[in-house]
Amino acid sequence: MTEIHSLRPLATILIAFAVVGLVVVFRNRPRLRQTISVGSALLTLAIVASLVPPVLAGQTPTTNLGTLVGTVDLAFQADPLGLIFALTVSGLWAITAIYNVGFTDGEGLTDRTRYLAALWLSIGSGLGVAFASNLLVLVLFYELTTIGTYPLVAHYGTERARRVGIEYVWYVIGGGTLVVGGAVLVYALAGTISFVPGGIPELDEATSSGSLAAYTAVVALLAGFAVKGAVMPLHGWLPKAMVAPTTVSGVLHAVVVVKSGVFGIARTVLEVFGPEATAAMGIATPLAVLAGATIVLGSLLALKQDDLKRRLAYSTIAHLSYVVFGIALLTPPAVVGGLVHIGAHGVTKLALFFCVGVLAIETGHKKVSEIAGVGREYPVTMGVFAVGACSLAGLPLFAGFVGKWYLLVGSAEIHWTVPFVLVLSGALNVAYFWPIVYAAFFETPDTADPKPLIDGPLGGRSAEKRRSRDDSSTADSSFETALQTDSLLAESSPTLVGSLALLAVLIVGFGTVPGELAILDLAKKAVEASVGEVFA
Repeated sequence: MTEIHSLRPLATILIAFAVVGLVVVFRNRPRLRQTISVGSALLTLAIVASLVPPVLAGQTPTTNLGTLVGTVDLAFQADPLGLIFALTVSGLWAITAIYNVGFTDGEGLTDRTRYLAALWLSIGSGLGVAFASNLLVLVLFYELTTIGTYPLVAHYGTERARRVGIEYVWYVIGGGTLVVGGAVLVYALAGTISFVPGGIPELDEATSSGSLAAYTAVVALLAGFAVKGAVMPLHGWLPKAMVAPTTVSGVLHAVVVVKSGVFGIARTVLEVFGPEATAAMGIATPLAVLAGATIVLGSLLALKQDDLKRRLAYSTIAHLSYVVFGIALLTPPAVVGGLVHIGAHGVTKLALFFCVGVLAIETGHKKVSEIAGVGREYPVTMGVFAVGACSLAGLPLFAGFVGKWYLLVGSAEIHWTVPFVLVLSGALNVAYFWPIVYAAFFETPDTADPKPLIDGPLGGRSAEKRRSRDDSSTADSSFETALQTDSLLAESSPTLVGSLALLAVLIVGFGTVPGELAILDLAKKAVEASVGEVFA
């Protein structure tokens, strides 16, 4: 990679921080504030996208502002790995900014100035994490994401929201402290903390000699990043954080916070210690086992949740570990699959959360047990939800299949039994998503029966009882009439429905022509520089 001077990596971060100020300045002009927010989000995405061609051509656009401390520079660079995360953040934030226009009005959110300013601070911090050229700069912006997201988690101001917000802060402060400690140890061992594809060469002696300091550093970094990456058993904050508004849940799960955690793990394994040292130190195998266990346990726990957002939360816990699992396996296809899943999971999970947000606004329904018949009244919303469910289940032609295919191929290179973790996960995804889709489109509130995989008896209600209920009630016809009347009013917000439709197009586009969205090519380029040829 050839380093070239460019202000674009820094510009994206500065735009975000500038908008924080503009949101406050125009706090009494909500329409102008929203216009600035949407326009700035689209501008940020355009700048990030403009970095793709030079990076794929082998260049590294870099902004160096000089020495930060010691021999560490305050520098920002667009390399293949960082650009994957930056595209995910900026692309999904542009859609979120549009969705947010309708959501804040529909939800009736208060304290909107603080809310929007905190969102933009979180996005700017996420872009700083993506474009950081060394561990110290990454740590600075990694901690800034905490400052931005705490008021979002606690936004509603209830006793529960404040309690969850404080617990979230304790979790991430603990993780951040570990990351800082690991960065300091790496600097002491190597004299540098700049990212190098394949690992920092100056660390070779420490890692090959089995230095206790080297082991402490790698464990501290991985554990610290695993907190926001929600790797079990450090996941406890995430389901509780669903007390936040739906847009915040989307930002937490799909855009910034959790993705910064798994991205930090990728940087540590691929560009700080390097794949060879990680394997030689015996770190890779335990990390893969932990990620595999999180994939299965997260999916099993998702089955038990009746609250829609909590079910999605446990799904996120499982799918984040797809990324960690692929990186820990250290085979080129598996690492590609893990990196691609950063974007694929992001666009899919954002769509699912936004669907849940629309349902909460329009119907007040927030539970799986309340979802029967909703698909007939809100076909766009539940249609997009079905597309997202297919994606996370890893079905072909949807975004989730792309990364999963590479993960399956890469895991098979380790041992023929390893792919069964992913196969089991796919089956569990179907198990906890299909009852939602089926109930929404093929049942009514009066005919719905408990699903055996949720809390009902094996096989659900008996056919005889169900038929008797159908014969003795005329609720179905009245329900259909109500649907025909209400459907003209449903899904009327163009920003909400338009955002959902755009996300559905991206999910299908990612699954059918993944190369057109650049993330797959960037993942291959990052892996070739750090691990080796994807398909030799």
